[in-house]
Amino acid sequence: MSRHSYIFDPAHFKIYLLLFISVFGDTKEEVRSKIFRKLETYRINNIFKTMNSLTEVQCCAQCLEEDSCVSTNFRTNSTSQNCNLNSMSPLEANVSIENSANWSVFYLDNDSWKLVFRLTAGGGTDTYEAWKNGVGTNNSDDCMMLYPPLCTSYYRHELLDEWGKWNIEQVKFALYENHTEAAYIIFNGTGSDFESWFSKERLLESSWADIIGTNQMLYFSIKGDSVLGRQFFIQEYYGGCPGDRGWTMAVSGIFRGCSFDKHPSYPGIVYAMNGTKSTYYSTGYGVADVLAVYVKFK
Repeated sequence: MSRHSYIFDPAHFKIYLLLFISVFGDTKEEVRSKIFRKLETYRINNIFKTMNSLTEVQCCAQCLEEDSCVSTNFRTNSTSQNCNLNSMSPLEANVSIENSANWSVFYLDNDSWKLVFRLTAGGGTDTYEAWKNGVGTNNSDDCMMLYPPLCTSYYRHELLDEWGKWNIEQVKFALYENHTEAAYIIFNGTGSDFESWFSKERLLESSWADIIGTNQMLYFSIKGDSVLGRQFFIQEYYGGCPGDRGWTMAVSGIFRGCSFDKHPSYPGIVYAMNGTKSTYYSTGYGVADVLAVYVKFK
């Protein structure tokens, strides 16, 4: 059985459906949107309520009654304190989650944004090769979190290989530092392919206030500058290291001539702080832990 499976077995879906409709008065559509997904051998520490002697289904049913509940912990082979209600999902950046052999997490899989790619700083694999060809990536359950406790690979969803077959409306590019979103861009994904969405022409919204109104872009692409090894690269101007000005790059380590190209391990994820572009030498820059790409469907 997959470690990341639905709690509702298809053979028993009607029983669960009737249970939820009778208890909560939901329509079938509302119930489907509240189906829990299961992540085995993990436990979330963002707990606000603990209950005893419940089944898996009863534990999830209790979560549906609480507005602040988005996931549960359930401990098998226990008759006491076996159900925790959590205020956070395992997919959130600042969740506190740990590996725990006897526990499973059940979470509501109803977020409109779906993670399709996660790059971790210092992961050792070329960013573009990971994105395009899946080098150094894994799509297992352990790798689907932004800060996975056990996974040392990048996460890459198979959707990237069949991008055009999905009805993608928007794409989100996000950077995280210390478990907090540091910067983001939302793009128009309609009619895009798995690289063309990352372009100036498709910009919809960003935490960088000046990026949409900037006319001159030296680089705005996932492949970026292959000579200097700068990918997911958004750059306004090359002026020698002191004059380089832009918003973000994933640095591969091929070129280490500028201070922002030098990192303890690679890739390094560089971004402009303070909500605007940066002349990196004079206004400084941040170094993110995680680069993530999400999609939203029509």
